[in-house]
Amino acid sequence: MAQLNETSGVITSPFYPRRYPNNQNCTWQIIASRGNRVKLEIEDTLDIFECGFQRCLCDYLEVQNGFPIDGAPSGRVCGRPRRTFTYYSVNDSLTVRFFSDGRNEMQSVGFRATYTQFNFSPSGKCASLIWCLFQY
Repeated sequence: MAQLNETSGVITSPFYPRRYPNNQNCTWQIIASRGNRVKLEIEDTLDIFECGFQRCLCDYLEVQNGFPIDGAPSGRVCGRPRRTFTYYSVNDSLTVRFFSDGRNEMQSVGFRATYTQFNFSPSGKCASLIWCLFQY
C-alpha cells in the first residue's frame, strides 16, 4: 500500500493512458494533515473493464472511507461512464484500490484521479462537513 500525504497529487492505473495489464492489485492511502480532509476527483476518461451481468466483479476502482457528493455510486466503479466522480473523505484519510483480474486482455486504459487536501474546521460557518464541501 502506497501512502500519500502531499497536499495534492495524481494517481493512475498502471501504464495510464496506455492499457493496463491483468492481475493488478494497487492500493493508495491518501492521508491529510491534521484538521484537513481529502477530495478525490476521478476523471471522466475512466475506462475499466466490466464483465458479466453484475457490475464491477472483474476489474474495478474502489474508494473506501469516503462518500460521493454528486450521487456517484459508493464503493466500486468500472466501465466507461464518461463523467467525473467526486469523493470526500469521512476522516483524515481516503483509500483507493485498483483491481484487475485475468480477463481484461489489455482492452481498457484504466483511470486518472486527482486528490487535494482541504481545511475542515467544524466551528463557525463550517459547522457541518456537507456545508463545507459546497465551499470547495
